[in-house]
Amino acid sequence: MTSGGSASLSQVFVQVLAPILMLVGVGYLLRRRLSIDVRSVSRVVFYIMAPSLIYTSLVHLEFDAGITRRSLIFAALDMGVMLTLAVLLARSWHYDGHLGNAFVVTTILLNNGNYGLPLNLFAFGEEGFSYALILFMFNSLVGTMLGVYLFARGEDGGKTALQRTLKTPVVWATVLGLLSRGTGIAPTGAIMDMLTQTGQAAIPVFLIVLGMSLAQSSQRAHLRPVGRLTALRMLGGPAVAVVLARLVGLTGIASAVAIMQGSMPTAVNSIVLSNEFEAAPDFVASAVFATTVASVITLPALLLWLV
Repeated sequence: MTSGGSASLSQVFVQVLAPILMLVGVGYLLRRRLSIDVRSVSRVVFYIMAPSLIYTSLVHLEFDAGITRRSLIFAALDMGVMLTLAVLLARSWHYDGHLGNAFVVTTILLNNGNYGLPLNLFAFGEEGFSYALILFMFNSLVGTMLGVYLFARGEDGGKTALQRTLKTPVVWATVLGLLSRGTGIAPTGAIMDMLTQTGQAAIPVFLIVLGMSLAQSSQRAHLRPVGRLTALRMLGGPAVAVVLARLVGLTGIASAVAIMQGSMPTAVNSIVLSNEFEAAPDFVASAVFATTVASVITLPALLLWLV
């Protein structure tokens, strides 16, 4: 499937959504039936698989400089607009303290890694995957730093955010990938093959972890705030993404990928952050569940329009 063609609902489901839903379902059942520790599996992805994927992709994939620049501008504007909307709405609804911060974080921190990378790969092929990877890295790095900053307490919030971000494996994988790409110095032979295979394994495991995380998420807490967050994230997000993609001059597959990545549900990683700082964890878990369920309707509709 490529941008600019025509597609039926059955094609979108069979070629894009069915593989994703199958692996998410496997993860859900594994957690429910075998009580597998989600944190242990997610740490394998976080510390090994995802960095390998980012490093090898940066070394091997071809990136158009102009499209990369416009994609990064899109990502920055998209996060800025959604951040502003979330802050204004949280204040108008009197969501103070941890709930207000959690409302903002669940709006800007997107699941365009676990969910977005496989979806864009299946929908738009290797070209779409390369654009999706750029947007994933931006949201993961900047979104996580903002999330830690908002959740951190006291005057050391900014310092804590910087320290946490610099310790993130994705940051080092990105830096090393850019250095290897710029200098031409990179592992070869069996070592590179091992890194490549490890990175490729991240795609299905991303989805399994997503299913496992959903299996342990609460679906009952903060019904009204969760409903409002879901509407903002899953309806407002796509609308903002469509406008911004056109504004920055993205076209074709690059535009379609930007819109899809800007329309993703809340990232599972936001649950980890909220638990770490004890910042409205029930609301965050419910938000992840609700936006992911809503995405089963909104994302196919977007794909039908885009392809």
